[in-house]
Amino acid sequence: MVQRKRLRWFLIIFVWLVVIMALLELALRLFAGALPPRLQEAAHIAMHGVPYPEPWERAWTRNPDHYFILKPGLVDALQFGSPSVRFHLSTIELWEGGGIGFRTRPVTYFVDAVVVGDSFAFCFTERADCWVTQLERDTGLGIVNLGQPGTGSHSHLLILQDFGSPLKPPLVIWQFFGNDFNDDYGLFSANGKIETLEDDGTADGDDIGEPNEWRSWLRMRSALYAVLESVVPAWRRFRDPNAAEFEERYAATLQTGEQLRFGQPYEPKALDMSRAVNQAGYEISLAAFDNAQVLVSAWGGQLVVALVPTREEVYQPLTASALGSGLDAISSARLAMLELCAELELLCYDALADLQERAATSELLYYVDDLHWNALGNRVFAELLREWLDENGLLDQ
Repeated sequence: MVQRKRLRWFLIIFVWLVVIMALLELALRLFAGALPPRLQEAAHIAMHGVPYPEPWERAWTRNPDHYFILKPGLVDALQFGSPSVRFHLSTIELWEGGGIGFRTRPVTYFVDAVVVGDSFAFCFTERADCWVTQLERDTGLGIVNLGQPGTGSHSHLLILQDFGSPLKPPLVIWQFFGNDFNDDYGLFSANGKIETLEDDGTADGDDIGEPNEWRSWLRMRSALYAVLESVVPAWRRFRDPNAAEFEERYAATLQTGEQLRFGQPYEPKALDMSRAVNQAGYEISLAAFDNAQVLVSAWGGQLVVALVPTREEVYQPLTASALGSGLDAISSARLAMLELCAELELLCYDALADLQERAATSELLYYVDDLHWNALGNRVFAELLREWLDENGLLDQ
């Protein structure tokens, strides 16, 4: 009799646990979009097999000359920067057979300026919100955006040679971000043009061994399990290698109430100029800028370099205490680029001080969980760059 009662209570408790778990699973699937970005990522992996709320295909592909290039002929293609950062993308070839897609309008106008650069020129926003588009609208200049995500300075030189030179623009705006040295090394190393150096970067702290078969099965099928795995410190958390990775202890709340997440492991590794790979990339970039200056001068144009700071630098009052010496590592690539500007006598605009001033009194300029500018950040940069260009007499050419 006692044994029967125990069995009955055990069955009742078991059924209730199953019901509660089923309800939690259903709730997480229905309201995954309301979760914090990291938990959204885990839930979407379980629901869709990828850390994003909708199926999509990346718009850029590997290329031996440039590292990555945009696919041509895309029309309103959905793209994600993180599970919470989404935008649409259309690309064109500048001319038939060009082979590379550009996020710009057909060149049926006089070209006053071209922009070359990486994902910060390409913009992780709708095209109307991109700083290049806004600069064109605010100045009345005819601007062609040649930005390509995932590229470094050597690629930007090739893009300028192949697609900028035929247009002979009076002004060339070269956008620089600190990982461009790292991308240059990566391109040359992948092509066997430079000795492959030992990687002395930091390891992924979440990777503490492969999960067993049951955990792998649950992870890809249960949103509840995937979310629990992301919040229980002792469990290994799944990470998509293409998704943003953040150390969870690095976060700050602005006066506006918005939260900034920083301390992404990628940036200290890619921007730290004490690493041999980045120093090797610096030498490649130096040659690219030197050649670019000669190239642009040959058609009577003006080359300017716009340096984009990281969110850690712009929000230094909020990030410095948590990052410590890590902030110096992140800043070292921008500082190295300023030294290169002086060495080659390049005309360079370092946006850090101006962005810090704006950031102190505005809403968040970067995405919460992605290293790029949001729409507001793009608008602010467009305003600051326009003012700088005007002060240097470059809008009157």
